[in-house]
Amino acid sequence: MAAPLVIITGASHGIGLAVAQAFAREGHPLLLIARHKAAIDGLGDAPYRFADADVADFASLKAAVEEAETAFGPTDCLVNNAGFLHIGDFRSRPVDDLDHDVDVLLKGVIHGIRAVLPGMSARKRGTIINVSSIGDRKPGPSGETYHASKAAVRSLTKSLQQAEAKNNVRIINIAPGFVKTNIHVGMGISFDEYCRLTGNPDFIALERIAEIILFCYKQPQAICIRDLVVMPTTSAF
Repeated sequence: MAAPLVIITGASHGIGLAVAQAFAREGHPLLLIARHKAAIDGLGDAPYRFADADVADFASLKAAVEEAETAFGPTDCLVNNAGFLHIGDFRSRPVDDLDHDVDVLLKGVIHGIRAVLPGMSARKRGTIINVSSIGDRKPGPSGETYHASKAAVRSLTKSLQQAEAKNNVRIINIAPGFVKTNIHVGMGISFDEYCRLTGNPDFIALERIAEIILFCYKQPQAICIRDLVVMPTTSAF
């Protein structure tokens, strides 16, 4: 029996790419969603489609999902991973910039869920994994809209998990600490500067987060790992 469709947002780099590679090794067909099309390596022979779509745009996201499901069958897993971190003085950041944080980090998650949840509920099967952050419960003094959006994602996950329990659909929140990605590029700073600004934390390898996400998905449908914090053992944060 062929493995079912997995959708990953923010799939062109970082955690999203590592997750795509992990699911590809399991033979899943993939819908990879990102704002900018990029060469995707490490997928082997796994069939996939790439959608150049913004998660803040529900219509384009929904169209990409419908096209992939026509090709590969129903979505069995959605990994809501698209995101970024913008920091700066809240008083001086442009309002449009603050709005964009919420559009992607919260509304983008809502859009992804809304695109796949009706089908999952009808089939009485499915898994939605929201990649949040330790910041969803431990906010810092900068990136306020990032932390607020992540806290809202965690709340959304918990609420939907309760609502969809009767439909056998799993809604999972994964809250990693600092993961070694290129997130600093979008902030316009060097990795060294990013480390300094964040207090020189211990970092988690991308592959470890991908393995944990895959592990959560591979549990029997009757088991839901609802809210998982992932931190380095040596971190006191």
